[in-house]
Amino acid sequence: MSKNIKYAVLIPAYKPDEKFVDFVTLLRKQNIPVVVVDDGSKDACKAFFDSAEKVGCVVVHHEVNGGKGKALRTGFEEIIRLNSKGAGYNYVVTADCDGQHDIEAINTVVEAAEESLMNEKGPAFVIGGRFRDEGEKVPFKSRLGNEFTRMVFKVATGLSIHDTQTGLRAIPEKLFNEMLKVKGDRYEYEMNMLLQIKNWHVHYKEVPIKTIYYDNNAGTHFHPLRDSFLIISQILKFALSSMASFLFDYVLFAILTIVFGWKYAVAYAVARVLSGILNYILNAKVVFGKSSPKSFIKYACVWALILVLGSFGGQVINGYLHLPKILCKLVVDLPLFCLSYWLQKIFVFKR
Repeated sequence: MSKNIKYAVLIPAYKPDEKFVDFVTLLRKQNIPVVVVDDGSKDACKAFFDSAEKVGCVVVHHEVNGGKGKALRTGFEEIIRLNSKGAGYNYVVTADCDGQHDIEAINTVVEAAEESLMNEKGPAFVIGGRFRDEGEKVPFKSRLGNEFTRMVFKVATGLSIHDTQTGLRAIPEKLFNEMLKVKGDRYEYEMNMLLQIKNWHVHYKEVPIKTIYYDNNAGTHFHPLRDSFLIISQILKFALSSMASFLFDYVLFAILTIVFGWKYAVAYAVARVLSGILNYILNAKVVFGKSSPKSFIKYACVWALILVLGSFGGQVINGYLHLPKILCKLVVDLPLFCLSYWLQKIFVFKR
């Protein structure tokens, strides 16, 4: 282990098999500290965890299965406890228990983490990214889930992370306590972790790794549809909230302009005020779970900005292209949706 970096490997494990024992044994042979969280596995798996303890792993047990996110939080709690007793870990490398990550992949992210310690930007959040080698045979459900979430993640955050679902990550010490605050008990925990990168003011680095898939990844507990939904649940809830508010806004705008003949700017303002109130309530209660007078004031500022941009943009398009008012509003509001999400996440409802 390098003198500049002292790290432990954290492995959340649910129903592991012999590959898990082989993996942790190899890590321990190289004197790499390992913390394992048994996430409520059945008694039939007890022998595997006993073997892990015999080779020197720290094993923490959950009585019942709580999900990968909960297991990772428990693991970070244990790391923090070990550091309080002088362990001195300045990085934690998270890895899966199913043998997908080998020593070479772990060394790749550790080397990137070590390089960042000498960078003026400070320690980096390192991501071991898969799927870059087109010749690599990646199981369909793994590629499907990652392609879907990667596109949505890019639109929502502006961050270009190729593999948003990888379990191999190197996390610096200054984020250990932050890991305890990340929400989500299942696979969405790892996505929510990435969604916080900007708020933590930490730079990230993605390095390509190769992943081993056994029997077309049959041993994974990841379910593409269910867990992909959980992974991007906050983004989807925001989209649904915005869609509901948008439809309300759009219908009201149409009534005011077509039925009552109101001018574009006046109808736009009235519709946006009422839909804005509805949108704040939905976002505060359902999406971000944070409501306060301060957040309402911030929301009002963002709302006013969107109102000005939407009203001005719609009139410009209507004046130059002479398109129907309803179509002008649609053209303007779609890009403003992305802007609104970004501003609300990093400014209005920032935790």
